[in-house]
Amino acid sequence: NLLTACTAVKKNCGVVFVSYLYVILAFGWSILWTIALAGVYDQVIVTVNNNQQAEENYINYGYYFLLFLSFFFTHQVIQNCTHVTVSGTVGSWWFSPEHSGCCSGGVMGSIIRTLTTSFGSVCFGSLLVAILQATKAVAQAARGEEGGSFLLCIAECILQCLADLLEYFNKWAFVYVGLYGYSYIEAGKNVFTLFKNRGWEAIIADDLISNVFFFLSLG
Repeated sequence: NLLTACTAVKKNCGVVFVSYLYVILAFGWSILWTIALAGVYDQVIVTVNNNQQAEENYINYGYYFLLFLSFFFTHQVIQNCTHVTVSGTVGSWWFSPEHSGCCSGGVMGSIIRTLTTSFGSVCFGSLLVAILQATKAVAQAARGEEGGSFLLCIAECILQCLADLLEYFNKWAFVYVGLYGYSYIEAGKNVFTLFKNRGWEAIIADDLISNVFFFLSLG
């Protein structure tokens, strides 16, 4: 499976350039979000008597939650768009290997499907993860303000575990979205069916493949 995927990407190298484009978009969004965060953070400083400045004790975490939600949601969408595009390209190459190339029909068709008919599924799955990540970030910020609350620490840990599990689930679900154009709910049902039929074999194989890619990147 790993050899097949590498061959598909080599035959359709356009997905590499698409991935770099998504990275540039993510970097640009991070800069824009940082500027917005600085503007919101400045509202913590208020003017008091004699034109002196003092830091306001009360922080409206609702604003921070919305900012964190927008940050994580956009990054999740960009990341998952890349995932769906690559999955669709590999699937197209598998069924029609003769139609391959840098800007082949498989690459372009996969990009179009990702940004049109499958975009709602990508956004829905990304939103679920982003909500958990934003809530964890707010809990982490509140824990820092309150001097390390034990309950907030536990909540932060639970939210991180849930976000990691959902991200791992999305990784499988978006393969079905890219290959077959399923909705997110339908793709999720197929993932559960896969795990039910294959047990832990697919999960273990996927974990080993991730380690292989990590060592290859170091090399």
